[in-house]
Amino acid sequence: MERGGRVILQAIDAPPHDWDSPLAVFKDSLAHEQGVTERIYKLMDLALEEKDHGTASFLKWFIDEQVEEEANVSDVIAKLKLVDQTPGGAFMLDKDLATRVFTPPAAPAA
Repeated sequence: MERGGRVILQAIDAPPHDWDSPLAVFKDSLAHEQGVTERIYKLMDLALEEKDHGTASFLKWFIDEQVEEEANVSDVIAKLKLVDQTPGGAFMLDKDLATRVFTPPAAPAA
């Protein structure tokens, strides 16, 4: 939009809402994040093909963010597998995840 483009939002399908286990939730989450990453990569490929360096620069942040998102979900999956048959394991994992702190992205320079 900053460069004269036009955004047209379309309806998206509702996400699933029932899973058999917390592990299944995070496996679906990882698959979703991987799908998002694939779409962003396709946009980057197109930006590079078109020599649209402004869009490529814009997409870089999203690519970096997706690396972090996939790593976070993969980490939770590994922890869920680790505590799978451990009494109180889910509670301990929940307690561990509750200590995570959200760090908002840096504000653009004025």
